[in-house]
Amino acid sequence: MCRLFGLYANHAVDVMFSFYKAKKSLKKLSEGNPDGWGVAWFDGVKWNLHKEPGPLHASRNAEESVKRVLGVIVVSHVRRATCGALKPENTHPWLYKGYVFAHNGVLDRGAALNLLSPGYRDLEGDTGSEVLFHLVVQEVEREGGFVEGVRRVIEKIDRGNVYYRSLNFIASDGRKLYALRCARERLSYYTLYYLERPSEGLRLEGLSKETAQLIRAKLAKGEKAALVASEPLTEEPWEKIPNKHLLVVGEDLETELIGVG
Repeated sequence: MCRLFGLYANHAVDVMFSFYKAKKSLKKLSEGNPDGWGVAWFDGVKWNLHKEPGPLHASRNAEESVKRVLGVIVVSHVRRATCGALKPENTHPWLYKGYVFAHNGVLDRGAALNLLSPGYRDLEGDTGSEVLFHLVVQEVEREGGFVEGVRRVIEKIDRGNVYYRSLNFIASDGRKLYALRCARERLSYYTLYYLERPSEGLRLEGLSKETAQLIRAKLAKGEKAALVASEPLTEEPWEKIPNKHLLVVGEDLETELIGVG
């Protein structure tokens, strides 16, 4: 059980607000998810990755590390371990074959591993989440498209009777941002929300002082972004992703919800 965060912006942005100043910042969320944290960001040319197998809220290096994050696409995660030791290899997100991936849920690692072909078993750690990641990449490459690949993953897991609580993830290939909500249990916990910023018709008067200042600053810079998180980080009008749906954010920041189950 963990918390996820991702964004896609029209140009490189920092994420200090989401990590430290938002009403439900990642730092605050890490208090209940203390077993590691990480952030991957695409700067327009390449992926960059920083992660630590300890709590974000207690890290001496976290704030300085987050200050260096400047990305067009950002994927972040705070971990509450259910499988796998507390070490960097088990800390989300991962980078593999050009994709970045972070997961929130529980998946039977051994049963899921049987769905991986030998060419995709080059795993770093020993979590079910990483097996799910490699399975997604495997099926996306076989099917020739991300949406079709995700549908195939869900079909294989269901047909193989692989136990899972949630397959929720945020992923990116550096061109699009993807967020899957697919839970079997605890639907009130395994949620995903998305936000298009600035929101149409948003009244700053209804926001906290900190959030209003953020929006004014971004409007002044001409910044636009689509954000995804396990739960709303601010008082803005976040929308819930329906269960068994994949959110796709394109390079034009247009969002599309696609049923996958």
